[in-house]
Amino acid sequence: MAAGGVDSSGRVSHLYRKFGPAIYSRCRRLLKDDALAEDATQEVFVRVLRHIESAPDDASALAWIYRISTNFCLNQIRDRGRQAETTDPSDIPEQPTEHPEPTMMDRDLALKLVSRAPEKLRAAALLYYMDGLEQEQIAKTLGISRRTVINRLQEFTERSRKFLAREGDAA
Repeated sequence: MAAGGVDSSGRVSHLYRKFGPAIYSRCRRLLKDDALAEDATQEVFVRVLRHIESAPDDASALAWIYRISTNFCLNQIRDRGRQAETTDPSDIPEQPTEHPEPTMMDRDLALKLVSRAPEKLRAAALLYYMDGLEQEQIAKTLGISRRTVINRLQEFTERSRKFLAREGDAA
């Protein structure tokens, strides 16, 4: 029995009812696909069930599950990128049906930068740059101080600049 006399599956059901829509929304924003987001949400809660004994109380559970969903989705995006690299060139149409928007390139670059960041920086960067949360909201979501959020965002920015400089030198 977990804390409060609720068994593991009952606690996961409670967390799913309470946070499932927020986690689906998170997965949808990252994956840009409804079906993939549904699958990701289910997989996230399977992982929650596997680690329910280490789950924080309800006040901190959303941040914990949010991190699980973010990491899962980033791994999905990375894996899709690897699969795309091995696609047969004959499968690619000669003329694109529409022009890719610069924002898509920015999003891809942002996801690449975030996926290379250490875990502690990743969550703050995603919440700030992808979800548009304010620093105070990020601090509350992650259960850290606003100053820590500022420091993590600064470190993420510095690491990103260095990475981009190295990439530019390699090109």
